[in-house]
Amino acid sequence: EVLVTVEEGAVGGFASHVLQFLAHEGLLESGLKVRPLVLPDDFTDHAKPEKMYADAGLDSTGIVRTVFAALGHTAHAQRA
Repeated sequence: EVLVTVEEGAVGGFASHVLQFLAHEGLLESGLKVRPLVLPDDFTDHAKPEKMYADAGLDSTGIVRTVFAALGHTAHAQRA
């Protein structure tokens, strides 16, 4: 029902290839919710990777939040 891709790259990377495949195979026509998560394409302050991922929503909490949002729910998740 929900497909989330997570990558450190910016827009145009792995998620783009996944979306190309899904579109070619007609798999986006059945209501699949796709949410690509990537690092933002802007200046980011350097920090420990864990903080940078959390700030970008690429940590477990951000991923769970994205899934619940795609399903139309709010997530009250603790860090996994």
